[in-house]
This record gives sequence, structure tokens and C-alpha cells, in this order.
Amino acid sequence: MTNLQEAKLAREAEICYSTAAMVTDYDCWYPGHDSVTVDQVVSVLMKNAENACAMVRETVAAMPKTRRCKCGSALAHAIQTDRKAIPAAARKRLGLLLDKY
Repeated sequence: MTNLQEAKLAREAEICYSTAAMVTDYDCWYPGHDSVTVDQVVSVLMKNAENACAMVRETVAAMPKTRRCKCGSALAHAIQTDRKAIPAAARKRLGLLLDKY
């Protein structure tokens, strides 16, 4: 799945979305950099995992209590199908997203 596909799915689910990327090594693209070992990559990967956890904790702690963005109502005008034409099984499966509409 591409980042664009992930962003579209997040939008459809009314989820605010951001991408975070962390480098593990430079030798694959940086010509002047020495080769790295698997142990070095794993070490950086483990540190990145710690950093990612800290980033998520801090981001969640900093989130406002109420949403002011448009993400939370992205489906309000996006559902074009007549509600009566949506099969009951589909409504049940998608209830978490659709019930408020």
C-alpha cells in the first residue's frame, strides 16, 4: 500500500493522518558513506523504535480535547449512495464510520 492509498483510507475513516520516517543507514544512497553492518542497522532501528514510541506518546498527549479539523467530518458529504440502497450487512460492517450519518 502506498502512502497516498493510506492517506485516502485514513481520510475515509475520518482519521487525522501523518507520515513519520526514520533513517536506519546511509550506505544505500550516500556515496561517501562507509558500508554498515547488520548489527549497526539493528541498533539504529531499535533506537528509532524508541523514538517512534516517544513521538506517539507526545503527539497523543498534545492532541486537543475537541477536534477542529475537517478530518472528523470527511464522510458527511462524501457518501453519494442513497442510504436506503446500502445493504444492511454493509451498514453493519461499516457502522463505526457510517452510523453518525
